[in-house]
Amino acid sequence: MVAYDLLPSKGQGQVTTATDMSNPGEDHQLPRTLKESAPSWFGRVGVSILLIAIPVAYIALVAMVAYLNNKEQSFFGDEVLEALQVASTLWPISFAAVAGPCLKTLALHRAEKGSSIESLEFLLTSQTTVAALKNLFTIRHIPAWSIGIASVWCLSPLGGQAAIRSLHLQPISSVTEVPALYYLGSNISDYNFFYNGTGGDTGVFVGSSTMASFISDFRSAILTSFYMPDTLVSHANGSTDGFDSAIAALGGTLQAARLGQRDLWRNVRIPFLELLPGYDPDDPSSWVPVPSDMVVPYASFLGIPIRGGSFNRAGNSTLTVHAHYQTLSCKRIRNATDWLSDGSTKLVYHNQPSSDPSVAPQHMYPGTGNGAHPNLFLDIVNNTGARGHLTNYLYPVVDLEPESKLQLVIAGMCYGDNTNLAQPHWTFQICDISTSYVDIQVACTRFSPSESLTCQAVRARHSPGFPTAGNLTAVSSRPTMNGIIWELPFATASHHPAEPSMLEMYLIDPTLVFRRMTPVTYNIRPACFANVSLDVFGARMATALNTAIMAMYNSSVLTGGDGISLKDRNRMWHNSTATWTEFIESRYVMQKAWFSVSLASTLVLLCLSLVNVVIRCIIKAPDFLDGVAGLTRDSQYIRAPQEGSGMSGSDRLQMIKGTKVRICDVDPDSDVGRIALTTKRDGPKLDWRRAYR
Repeated sequence: MVAYDLLPSKGQGQVTTATDMSNPGEDHQLPRTLKESAPSWFGRVGVSILLIAIPVAYIALVAMVAYLNNKEQSFFGDEVLEALQVASTLWPISFAAVAGPCLKTLALHRAEKGSSIESLEFLLTSQTTVAALKNLFTIRHIPAWSIGIASVWCLSPLGGQAAIRSLHLQPISSVTEVPALYYLGSNISDYNFFYNGTGGDTGVFVGSSTMASFISDFRSAILTSFYMPDTLVSHANGSTDGFDSAIAALGGTLQAARLGQRDLWRNVRIPFLELLPGYDPDDPSSWVPVPSDMVVPYASFLGIPIRGGSFNRAGNSTLTVHAHYQTLSCKRIRNATDWLSDGSTKLVYHNQPSSDPSVAPQHMYPGTGNGAHPNLFLDIVNNTGARGHLTNYLYPVVDLEPESKLQLVIAGMCYGDNTNLAQPHWTFQICDISTSYVDIQVACTRFSPSESLTCQAVRARHSPGFPTAGNLTAVSSRPTMNGIIWELPFATASHHPAEPSMLEMYLIDPTLVFRRMTPVTYNIRPACFANVSLDVFGARMATALNTAIMAMYNSSVLTGGDGISLKDRNRMWHNSTATWTEFIESRYVMQKAWFSVSLASTLVLLCLSLVNVVIRCIIKAPDFLDGVAGLTRDSQYIRAPQEGSGMSGSDRLQMIKGTKVRICDVDPDSDVGRIALTTKRDGPKLDWRRAYR
């Protein structure tokens, strides 16, 4: 049975009822003063003082971050970065370790001074960010300051992110202007010196002696270019069935794209501007990016020789070069017998001495053969336009544009299998030749001093001030025209009659270039292009023509045999300036916004720890709000020693920690039960159907 003692009320002589739940036989102890019951000063404040070390440590870390701002990379700085990663992980735990006890201390202080239950409930249960935000919605009629407490808790996740983001290592780049040279530009006066041999390097076909010296280099450059792996996918996307298989054979799209960016000797190839995605013919002078993730159409298999523009160390450079190339706009004449009839003057170089259409037309000015047997021939339409180009033997010395286009003829024999005509006949592709003058932005990268410089075209545009499709062409020079018309069909031709050359197979289907003598290609007419669309044919033939024109360049320059020196170069070279960028060092950079958040969060944490210490020094009330032990005070359902109301919850816990309790019905005999925490553990279990007070 519960015994009730009557104790005199202090100062008023009244009697109050207290519950004596002490065990029978225990001696009643004399009441102790609050100071005697309370823990020592260090016991009350010591833990709170120790918690100050947490924000102090973070303040030291924040100070290190501020110190490292704009400092060069060092071992100490790297250690601080590592510490920031750890601190970011520990920040939410550290924040809760300081903020949680501070809120409990505030709750005890408000309880001592007098407070509402809801305020105490908010302070005691807002021990995490989620709990604080939840309490804003679950506790109604909350005071305004509770929003501030919830906002403080938001610094727990935010401060952790701010710590790791406040400092990072950033490479510092240095930009230097570096001289560079590139070979043969866009000025027509340059062409005069080159194609006519009046200064600097000379074209292969300037004279018989020059041709005898350099014709083997010219032929080798063309043949080697056609043997490059990316020839398989040149102007083949969407126009050949074997494109996807060729891409796979090259190692995928990205690898195929990289193979096309440079020629065999690492010269930068010129993109075919008119065929690039994003090219706008109405705005030809706007820059068009050259994609790096797809197979790009290039104007030639040979690239632009570039010298200089970099240092022998890791870095990047960009420069702009000027170039030109030929484009072709073609039409087709399926039966051009009358063009080849005896006495016809429609062609500049060929006529037909025999009435038998299977007999190849004869070149009226044959050059030196190489023993090969091409199946196609090239010529120029003999009209007033051609005469306008060929008035002078030498290339024009001024920027003179002919009034009309020079027309190139690409002729081959077709049979009934390929056309509606049953008899063998010659089919002509007649193409207007134009010149595109372009600016190419070249980007180069060297990853380390031991690696080579890798360059590629990244942007292109038509050169402002130049015609977008000029009438003056590289073959407007009579020596060049004579040489190209004769040599190009022979350069890749077989020495066996009627076998397709690499050029002929490329014009029909680039993916079959390396399979020209396999069963797959046995039934292909080697020079019949009737089944190739004119746009595709024009692009492929223009690439072959430009390759032949660039093969006329000095072979030492094309292959890099001339070295890398910029001194003592002839007038074929043009000056440019490259912008060289390299990362000379790494520095620590402080993000001011995140640093401010980190600093503010740390200062708030310091304030909370100091407030906790100060209030702990002020509070006189025992702390019985911090645990279950506090619930056993003055409870008529708890049979446990009562050592005085001045004890804190933690001290009381040491006395009753072995006491067994249970939540159950403490009034089982009544019609309406009562649920309570009690030491009477044999009470009945709670019942969903029973009514409770």
